[in-house]
Amino acid sequence: MKKGEKKKREKALRRRTARKQAHRQSSLATVSRAELHHIHQARSYPIEGCWTQPDWKEHGLAVVVIARRQPNGNLVFGMYLVDYYCLGVKNAEAHAEVPPGEFLNDYLPRLFRPDPPVDISPALAHEIVYGSVEFAARYGFHPHADFRLAQYVLDPPDVHRRSGAVTFGRGGKPMYISGPHDNVDAILLQLERTAGEGNYDYLVQLVGTAPVRKGSG
Repeated sequence: MKKGEKKKREKALRRRTARKQAHRQSSLATVSRAELHHIHQARSYPIEGCWTQPDWKEHGLAVVVIARRQPNGNLVFGMYLVDYYCLGVKNAEAHAEVPPGEFLNDYLPRLFRPDPPVDISPALAHEIVYGSVEFAARYGFHPHADFRLAQYVLDPPDVHRRSGAVTFGRGGKPMYISGPHDNVDAILLQLERTAGEGNYDYLVQLVGTAPVRKGSG
């Protein structure tokens, strides 16, 4: 890589980090004190259910939702957008004091549209989320900033036995598939630093076109 191009990518990575920090501050500001209380206490509440999309194994991207029942009957839940091919938790959010009917009829359909979700076991839900976080960390990628709060809806990482059936990466190495809000240059620079040449693949979406495979790093 040329020296000028490398510096450009490094500056892009710093800008991305600053944007993530600003987003974290603004996101947490919208959570009420009552919600924060139940989110921080969520691990002491029983799990009501866990869901993901039916085809989660096919595209490297899974939406995982875990809900718990509060003592007053309302629900607290966490949503995790998981890139288990490369980046780990790309988005996360947590909500509390949600009436069960509103959760089932509004939140779940909206999070999984257009197809309804499928039930999964708590063990599988935790394996997808934590496994992706650990895989991404090998290459210097951290969970979305709001995972700091949403993680309290999860059990600790060592509670559920892992099946080993969830595959992270593709073909034994990271496979980066670009999203609409990704800083592609910064991510590829990070993979070049941490995985090394020939040890990762990527697929970049060009604006206004179908996805175009760029090859291996």
